[in-house]
Formats: sequence, structure tokens, C-alpha cells
Amino acid sequence: MIASGGWIFLQICKREEVRRMYRRGGEKMEALIERSAFVGMEDRAWFYGGAESPPFRGMLDAVNAYVYNRSGGPTGRLRNSEAEQALRLNLAALLGGQPEHIALMSNASEAISMIAASFRFEPGDNVVIHDLEFPSGVLPWLHLKSSGVEVRVVPSRNWRITAEDLLARVDANTRIVVTSHVSYLSGVRIDYSHLYRELQQTDTLLLVDATQSLGVVPVRMDEADFIVASSYKWLMAGHGMGVLAINPQRTEQFEPRYVGWRSVEDMFSDTRFEQFRFFRDARRFEAGYPSYPTVYAMKAATDLLLSIGIDNISRHVLDLGSYLIQEMRRLGYESMTPEQPEQRAGNISFVCPDGERLADELMQQGTYVWGGDGRIRASIHFYNSSADVDKLTRQLAALAGKPA
Repeated sequence: MIASGGWIFLQICKREEVRRMYRRGGEKMEALIERSAFVGMEDRAWFYGGAESPPFRGMLDAVNAYVYNRSGGPTGRLRNSEAEQALRLNLAALLGGQPEHIALMSNASEAISMIAASFRFEPGDNVVIHDLEFPSGVLPWLHLKSSGVEVRVVPSRNWRITAEDLLARVDANTRIVVTSHVSYLSGVRIDYSHLYRELQQTDTLLLVDATQSLGVVPVRMDEADFIVASSYKWLMAGHGMGVLAINPQRTEQFEPRYVGWRSVEDMFSDTRFEQFRFFRDARRFEAGYPSYPTVYAMKAATDLLLSIGIDNISRHVLDLGSYLIQEMRRLGYESMTPEQPEQRAGNISFVCPDGERLADELMQQGTYVWGGDGRIRASIHFYNSSADVDKLTRQLAALAGKPA
């Protein structure tokens, strides 16, 4: 049995079964979890989840379990394998897929770079991206320009990008479209499902970066060819892992350009100095061991997310986001993020030329937001409440010398 803070999760989830509710119309919205479940959150308003999630106490038990299990030598390796398989099952449940189609990478940037490097591009091929994309979804493709690959950057309008905007730049030479599900910059949620339905009628693949959505709104791995995500934001685990989900429908023959001992069917075969065969499932993308402390931590975190329920988390986040937009508008802030719930998730950005300074000043008062690039971003997750929103807007009003 792997210790992972199970008692803590059980008590949290029992409480949520009896008090879970979603309030609208200006009524107070409680968090879906007690602040005591996190380290150091007692007096803080954490709107920083789009960059870093708060450390919840179950991670302590999970990482301690990893360290303790290592003392068992061979038995510890067995426990690591069990934790890894349990995590794959949890991720498959979150993504609506099968565990054998999920690879555990070092980080999301590595996964995107691996996909980019694995294409056999030909002169005249192109890649479609957009200008609301995080650098990890841009740089690997720019690196290919010297090889003759055209990188088509679709411009956003009013901080929005749509599936139709991307499809308009796709032609017979487009090898892949790359987009985040939710923009780190403006918070807009892109309808990748519609985008994929259209691309399925072509030979163009779709890579979706779900780093800013997996764990807070529904994500389905059968509605893209590749989905990547990082471990330390909305998935609530530590650093050291990237999730790569492969939809085999159109990628069965897609192989990486690197190989490691974990990638192959029999690393000790009689012909191992002459040839090898990749695994045909997602293991072919894993060169070596994953970060097992992160595996244990993410197993515990995804236990929690699944127990609360992504649909429940999504409703809470969208309702609370509406309240935040309303209150920030009252203070005179222009929202870069769509007001319509179906067009956003947890990230909500506002025009703010001095956002970096304001973020620093708010941090001194125990409120964490992200500031920079002419904006201020508040990221809402299941641990936030309307009291957090009230604290943020009250502090912003005071900093601007306005009535709260």
C-alpha cells in the first residue's frame, strides 16, 4: 500500500459530499476544499495557479512514501511501478482515454520539442500556430525554419483566437496545428474539439497544450492527436513531469527521433547490438525513468481532483470567474478574457500597464497574482472563494486610492 495522504483526501471529500454547492447571483461562494489542506495558505489569497499551484499537504505524505519505499530496494522499485501505473490510470480518467496511450515526460516543453523534432518535414511544409501561444509552443517550430519549414503565425483579434482563424491558414502542406486549450496570456479557451473535427478531414495533425486547462475544465484526448500538460499548475503536483497523451487514431506510426532503454520492447534481446523495436504504445516516447517523487505527488493530486470531480471544479471556477470579472469591471479594469463561461477556464486577465508592480505590491499583502506583459492575471481554482475575490479587489482599490 502506498501512503499518499489518503486519510486527508477522504476527509476532504466526505466534507465536500455534504456541502458542495455552486452559488450564483452575488451570493458567497465557498472554496471546494479547506485552506488547512495546503501548506502556508491560511492568510493568503492564491490566484497564482496558472504559474504555480499551492502545495497541498498530501504531497508531503506522497513524497515521504517515495523516500520510504526506496529503502526497500527491489520492493521499492515495485512500489514505484505501482504508483506509476496508478497515476496513468488517473490521468486516463481525467483525459477520457486509456493509460497505455499516456507517456510521462520530464516537462511539457520536452514533449512539444520531441514532437517537433520527430516530423520528417519536406521543403514547402508549414506549421500553424498563433500569437497567444506560450513560448514552449512556439520555439520548437521556429527552430525548424532554417530547414525550410514555414511557420504561420495567426494574429489574434481583441485577445481572442478561434478555431476558424486557425483553419483559415491550413492548406495541403500544413503538417500540424499547434494551440493551447486555454491561453496563458488572455485566458481565452479555444474550441479544439471543433478544430480537430475539421482537421480529421485532412492529413494535418493537431497538438493541444492543456497545461492551462487539465485539472480545472474537461479535456479529452480523443479530440486531438497529441495533448501535453505540465505537472505543477492546475494538476496540483510538483515540478519534474510533463504529460503526453497520444491519440492512436492518426499517430500509430509516429515515432520519436530519440530512443532510450524504456522505449523498446526488449532492451536485453540477443540482437540488442544490432537492432531494436519501439513499443507501439506511448512508452515509445519515454527514454528513461520519470521523476518518481513527482509521480507519487501527482498520483495524490489526481486522486484529489477526481474525488472532487472536474465537472464540479469547472462549475465552481466559472461561477467564481464571473464574479471576479464583475468586481474588476466595477473598479474600471478591462477584461482580456471572454465573459462567456464556455470561452474561458481558470485564467482571467485584465489590461494593466503596471501589472508587474501591482503584482509585487499585492504579494506583500498576501495575495498572489501574475503581473506583466501589460496585464494582470488572476487564476481561479477549486481552493478559491468569493472572499478571495473580495480581498483582491479591496486591495487593488486601496492601491489605486479608490473606494472598495
